[in-house]
Amino acid sequence: MKDNAVLTPRRPPEAQDMKPSDVGMPESAHFPLEIRIEPRPPLRLFVRVGIFIVGWLLILVGVAGLVLPALPGIVTILLGAALLSLDNELVYRGLRRLFTRWPHLWDRVENFREKAHDRIHRMFHRKS
Repeated sequence: MKDNAVLTPRRPPEAQDMKPSDVGMPESAHFPLEIRIEPRPPLRLFVRVGIFIVGWLLILVGVAGLVLPALPGIVTILLGAALLSLDNELVYRGLRRLFTRWPHLWDRVENFREKAHDRIHRMFHRKS
């Protein structure tokens, strides 16, 4: 055998029909990206504008936190994106796609979103 020959690993016979991306991935990593949460009543316009402003402020503070030593940059960016995903389906899908590799972290983000949405509804929606 030559010294610079590259050896390619052989696939087991049961894996011949599978895609290369499916081999070796845990079963929990395969969750659909198009899952939507249950529909909720829409938020009022001023609440959506407030969520938009606070979400983008958190993202900007997070970007500053990437270079400043005292601020947790990535966590702040993710909190801002989670807030923006309350009203924006595109941001929600992007977060879901980002966390396909880490489903336990996605569960935490989803729990944060649900709690934030419920609190916002309790604050601004009165029962008639």
